[in-house]
Amino acid sequence: MNDKTRLWLARYASAFAHHDWEDLKKLAQSSSRAGLTRKQLYELTLQGYLFAGFPSAIEAFGALDGLLSPVKNKSEPTLASRVKKGRTTCRRIYREKYPALMQNLIQKSPDLAGWIIEEGYGKVLSRPGATLHLRELFSVGMLAATGFPRQLFAHLRALATMGEEPRSLAVFVRRAAQESPPAVKGRIEKALKHFLAHQSSVWEAPVSGL
Repeated sequence: MNDKTRLWLARYASAFAHHDWEDLKKLAQSSSRAGLTRKQLYELTLQGYLFAGFPSAIEAFGALDGLLSPVKNKSEPTLASRVKKGRTTCRRIYREKYPALMQNLIQKSPDLAGWIIEEGYGKVLSRPGATLHLRELFSVGMLAATGFPRQLFAHLRALATMGEEPRSLAVFVRRAAQESPPAVKGRIEKALKHFLAHQSSVWEAPVSGL
């Protein structure tokens, strides 16, 4: 993925997270020049609700009215299929940390744990139309812009495993958080420093202090 596409993704995530619908529309209009297809643009915009909520997604699609056409899937996956796909995709992100993640979520809220797998990873992140790599970059951009260091670290870890260069990821994250409040930037910078300090042992690095 080239730098132009990365910059676009970081800016799109920032505009979405901060409800800058005018900038979001301008970025959408330039998406093809950044190397994205209309289908990928649709998928990333739809994915945004996982991080910013349904109201933001509604406003985002409203801002892009006339630019996007709904993607028609052949058939709606069954609940069992979504759960199966969700577990597979979540394992790809969390690898050996997956059992501990699920145990932690189930202890806090079995309902939330189920929704994260079935809806987040199964219904959204496993959809065709955008690669998991592209989706993960957008997820990292949204997490950086909104200020969730632990989850950001987990998804940075996954991207490093996918072959992303840590220093390039740091540039991407800082651009996505550029318009965020100072407190958010501080939390994100702490997560970045932790990530960069454990480049060779990122899967062993603790996250409790983030």
